[in-house]
Amino acid sequence: MNEQQAKARIKELKGFYRHLASYTVVNFALFVMSMADGGQLWFIYPLCGWGIGLGMHAFKTFAAGKGWEARKLQELTGWSTTQEELEQLRERTEVLISVLSSVDWERIDPALLSSRENLENARQTIERLQAAGASSSREEDKQEVMRELEKLEAFVTGSTFDFYDKAQGA
Repeated sequence: MNEQQAKARIKELKGFYRHLASYTVVNFALFVMSMADGGQLWFIYPLCGWGIGLGMHAFKTFAAGKGWEARKLQELTGWSTTQEELEQLRERTEVLISVLSSVDWERIDPALLSSRENLENARQTIERLQAAGASSSREEDKQEVMRELEKLEAFVTGSTFDFYDKAQGA
């Protein structure tokens, strides 16, 4: 859920809770007036009528509101990746690919060929996640991509890469 969606959800929840508070206060006042009026139970009619409206508002807010399935999936699975996050992962991958494409992997260290392959696999996984949609993707795929990107970013920003970069220029 991005910030804009979170703000909209908060506004929706606040609206419901205001409705609930006014329902409670007004109906309590009607109950008190009804009891003061000789114990007649006329307060039941507005209580039930308004209660139906409040119930519909609660259903809309908590069960059938906009994006209900996505919210429930996120709640149950803990999956929180949005298309924006996938796009950020893709951009990070592209930057790493451009940085590492200048490296002559075989000449410097053939063992690093797997890093290039892992990076390409990460890019393919991100593209698959974006195509499938974040809500139908697996958390394990996202975590795998994140681990690979963090490992490669650490390599690129580390002193070992500086050595390789200097060796490449020599």
